[in-house]
Amino acid sequence: MTVAPLRENSLLRRFSVFVLAAAVADFLFGAVFVTVLLERGVDPWLLGSVLAAAHLVGLVVEAPSGALGDRYGHRRLMVVGLALWGAGFAAFGLADALATTALALVLWAFGYHLYSGTPTALVVNRIGSRDRAARIARTVRYGQVARRSGAVLGAASVMVAGAWLPADLLVAAGGGLLVLLAALGPVCFPPSPGQPGRRVLAIVAESASLVAGVRFLPLVALTASMAVGTALLVVSWQPMLVAAHGDDVRLNGLMLLVMTAALTAGALCAKFLDLRDPRLWGPACATLVGAPVALAAHGSVPLWAGLVAGEFLIGLAGVLTGVWQQTMFTDANRNTMFSMLSMVAGVFLMATTLSFGWLWELFGLPRATTALASVGVLLAVASAVLARIVPDPARHAEGAEPAPEADGPRG
Repeated sequence: MTVAPLRENSLLRRFSVFVLAAAVADFLFGAVFVTVLLERGVDPWLLGSVLAAAHLVGLVVEAPSGALGDRYGHRRLMVVGLALWGAGFAAFGLADALATTALALVLWAFGYHLYSGTPTALVVNRIGSRDRAARIARTVRYGQVARRSGAVLGAASVMVAGAWLPADLLVAAGGGLLVLLAALGPVCFPPSPGQPGRRVLAIVAESASLVAGVRFLPLVALTASMAVGTALLVVSWQPMLVAAHGDDVRLNGLMLLVMTAALTAGALCAKFLDLRDPRLWGPACATLVGAPVALAAHGSVPLWAGLVAGEFLIGLAGVLTGVWQQTMFTDANRNTMFSMLSMVAGVFLMATTLSFGWLWELFGLPRATTALASVGVLLAVASAVLARIVPDPARHAEGAEPAPEADGPRG
C-alpha cells in the first residue's frame, strides 16, 4: 500500500516512541503478574475471578472515559490515565496482602482504560483528507508495531533484571515509568481542544447507536474473537510454562521475549496484506489464533512453537482489526466509539479469564484451552460470514469530517 509522503512526521514519530515506552512498562507487568499472584497464594479459580473483576472495572470505566476524551480533549485524559495506571502497577508491586493486590489491579484497570485509545485519537484526528484511509492504516500499523516492539523490550528487561530483582519490584518499576510518561505527555503531544458544546451523555448515546448498527456487526464479532484469543494466550502461557519447566522468572522473560518478537513480526508483516480490505483478512487471521495455543496445551506441538504462532497471528490480526476500527469511526466520536468496541472486548476478556479459571479447575488446562480457543474460532467465522452479508460501508461512519486544516499529522 503506497502512502504519499506526509508533510510533517514529527507527531507520528513521537506517538510511536511514546506508545513503545508505555508498552515496556505494560510488559514488565505482563511477564510476571500471574506468577506473582500464584506466589501470593491465589488458587486457579480465584485467579480467574480476580482478573475478571479487574476487567469488569475497565468495562464500567471504558465508555464514559472515551466520551470524556472526546469532550475535554484526548491529551488531558491520556495524562490522567497514565498516572493512575502507573500508580496501580506500583501498588501491585509493593502490596503484601491479597486485598491490597486486588485493589491495585482495580486501579490498574481504571487508569489503563482512561488511557486506551487516546494516543491514536490524537494523531488520527489530525490527518487531512488526502490519502486519508491509507494514512489512517499507516498510523495504526505504526502504533501496533511500536507497542509490540515495546513488549519485546519489556520482556528482555524481565529476562535481564529477573536475575537480581524479584517479580513484584519489576512491576513497581513499570509503574514508575508510566508515571514519568504522564509527566511527559503535555510535552510530547499537542493540545487537543475537545468539544465544549457537547454533553458527555450525548456523545455516549450517539456513539452507542452507531456501533450497535447493523453495519458494525462484522467488526463487533471480530473484536470479540480477538479478545477471546488474546485473553486465552495471556492467562494460559505462564501456567503452561510453569508446568513444563518450573518456576523461574528469568525463563518467563525469555519466553515472553520470543513471544513478543513474534507479535512484532506479525504486526510488521501486516504491510504485505491489503490493509484497505480488513474485512477479508481480519477474520481469516483471527480464525487461526487459538489453534496453536490449544495444540501446545495438549502437547501436540512444542510449547514454544504454539505460543510463537499464536502471538504472530495476534500481531497480524490486531493491525487489521485496528485499521478496520479507525476507518469506521467518526472524528467527533473517535475515542468514544473506540471505547464502545473496547467494552465489547472487555466483556469477552472478562468472560474468558473467568471461564478459564473455572474450566481449568474442573477439567484441566488442556481442555480449558481447547474450549475457549473454539469460542474464538466461532466468533471469527461469524465475522467472516457477516462481512459477506452486510454491505461494505464507507471508509468513515456517517457524518465523519476529516480535519480541514491538516494534510497529515502535525507536530
